Amino acid sequence: MTNSDRHRLSLIIATLGPSTDNEKELITMLMAGIARQWTDGVDIARVLFSDGSDVAKNRIDLFREQSKKRNLSTSVYLDTDDKITDDYINFGNEVLPEIMTFDISNGIDFFKSIKSKLNNSIKICVRVKNGHETSDLDDFFAECDYSMIELDSKVIHDDNIVKRSKENNCEPIYLALIPTLMKGQVQSRDENFEIGHTLEEGFDLIALYQETAHGPYPARSVKCIDEISVESEKLRVNPFQDALDKFLSFFKKK
Repeated sequence: MTNSDRHRLSLIIATLGPSTDNEKELITMLMAGIARQWTDGVDIARVLFSDGSDVAKNRIDLFREQSKKRNLSTSVYLDTDDKITDDYINFGNEVLPEIMTFDISNGIDFFKSIKSKLNNSIKICVRVKNGHETSDLDDFFAECDYSMIELDSKVIHDDNIVKRSKENNCEPIYLALIPTLMKGQVQSRDENFEIGHTLEEGFDLIALYQETAHGPYPARSVKCIDEISVESEKLRVNPFQDALDKFLSFFKKK
């Protein structure tokens, strides 16, 4: 995240699916667009075990192969839309993703025990879906390395979700939704504002689901998130504002 060669500090997660099974589209996302339309491409590939173990394995192998061929530092994020089974856990131990996700509905006892069943190299992520009660989240954050936050933006802000997750050394991931891109349209101003405003909360990882897995323009979706992330980071990291705050605080002490 601190590589000076990058123009974006945030990391982008793109879900692989039928749309990215097109190898050219996958390469475009990795290489940050045709003719370098933007600087940083996809950092992490989200792969669904629920799409089928053979399909998931092929997508992981292709993503790693193309990343290695281009000397790119990328990671794999394994997830599933199905109920957690031994097959899912065994598959994770086979393909060794950097991050492996489990739904919060499995309960706190599950998260306290799951690390002992996985390879030590795999980081644990709790998936918090919209509508979940937030009062107990700290218990889950304390057991995990990452948290996939699918909550409403107002809840994220009002309940200090990002701060609480980071205080437990659990890196929060924001799920960005861009419905217009699923229809083949240009993303709306409201969508840009919603995503950018939420990223200002302090998220350093942003995820795309359907937009890249099934949408007509996977690479364009990544480019959209890339641009919004850069602008939100300017508001979060503002040396001039920091200097101004210090200047004004000096006179307040007088």
